[in-house]
Amino acid sequence: MSAIVDNQIQVRRYDLGQPFVRREQRMAFEAIHRTLAQTWSEAMTPQLPAGTALEFEGLDFAAFASASLDRSPCAQLTLFSIGEAVVPAFLMISGALARSLVNGKLGLKASGADQDATPFTGIEASVAREAMRTLLARLGEDYQAAGLGAIGNVRRCDNLVEGVQLAPEEPLALLTFGIRGASAGMRVLLALGSTVVNSLMEHEPTAPAPADGRDAVIDAVRRFPIDIDIVLGRWKLPLRELMQLREGEKIILPDGEDAWLSSRGVRIGRASVEISGERARVEIRGRTVS
Repeated sequence: MSAIVDNQIQVRRYDLGQPFVRREQRMAFEAIHRTLAQTWSEAMTPQLPAGTALEFEGLDFAAFASASLDRSPCAQLTLFSIGEAVVPAFLMISGALARSLVNGKLGLKASGADQDATPFTGIEASVAREAMRTLLARLGEDYQAAGLGAIGNVRRCDNLVEGVQLAPEEPLALLTFGIRGASAGMRVLLALGSTVVNSLMEHEPTAPAPADGRDAVIDAVRRFPIDIDIVLGRWKLPLRELMQLREGEKIILPDGEDAWLSSRGVRIGRASVEISGERARVEIRGRTVS
């Protein structure tokens, strides 16, 4: 897996403990939460800064230990579960956003950059809890409509360290929401047990049953998220000769039957390659990919 940070690509090892999510499932899952962001924005318009809205920022699958929890005094966190399978989940409003929502509700002005480090008063805490209840209620409605199941076992959490009773290696789907143009600290984090994607099975395209066990393995590998290189041939030649090549000179490729597929330097199998214009046709023992 890779991510772009400060214009540099950082590679993260794929965790085999995470669920395999098909492209169709991921797109459906993200669409649900884009709709949720809009639902939240409409419900919280009076409290959000003028002219702003909550937006879905992204989805990641990672262990609980990698979740970024806001431990400031104003942060709000609620634990709950989803569906009959009781998928664990929690919703966190960062301290900066919670403070902004409270100020918007009470008509208060921001008093400083570190105001979320100051604990809420009794009235402010009540307003913050009401904002959390509103977000949870709208989330429950959208999840019911999407077929993910009802939310239950709702429990407000005051101690972020001890309250979230999840093992560090617990696999989660981490969804982040924020306000465009606002500081990165003003966000909502929604964490769901990664098995929630099992509820999206209906979004998988149907396919005919494989003819035999070997085809089933090939079909599973075909969907696994790995990079495949098409190697047209391999030669050994002195660096001096390679540096002497000039524009317009030709290298004769071997016959297509000598090509093969490779992943991270591991040879997978032979392939026949036909290149025409901007398209390449690859045949692997009767299977063709264009």
